[in-house]
Amino acid sequence: MSLGPLARVELACQDPQRQRDFYARLLGITPGGATATPLRFVLGGVELVLRQRGDALFPLSSGDAGVLLAFTVPDAELERWHRRMLMARIAILDAPGPAGTPPRCLRVADPEGNVIEIFSAP
Repeated sequence: MSLGPLARVELACQDPQRQRDFYARLLGITPGGATATPLRFVLGGVELVLRQRGDALFPLSSGDAGVLLAFTVPDAELERWHRRMLMARIAILDAPGPAGTPPRCLRVADPEGNVIEIFSAP
C-alpha cells in the first residue's frame, strides 16, 4: 500500500474572494483546475483550493490553524520576487539573506496570515 503524489491543498478562508485576488495578483497565477472554478489554482501537479471557512470540515473558530505554502525559484529570481513583494507593500516576514548563503528564502503573509515561502532550491 502506498500513497500517490500530493494532489490538492484546501486552504480554509474567511474571505475566499480576497484570497483569490491576492494569489492571482501577487503570484501571477490564474484560477483553473479540474473543475475550472474561480477558487482553484493549479500549481505544478497540485491544486490549491480556496475554501470558505464555516462548514463541517473547516468550522468557524477563533484559534484557526494556518498553512505555509513553499515555492522554489532559481536563485537569480529570488531578489526579483523580494522587490515585487516590496512594491506591492506586502509585509515581509523574512527577507532573503546574501547570495550564496543558504538557505535563501523569502517569507510573506497573505491577507489571512498564512505564510508564503519562496526559496532558492540548492
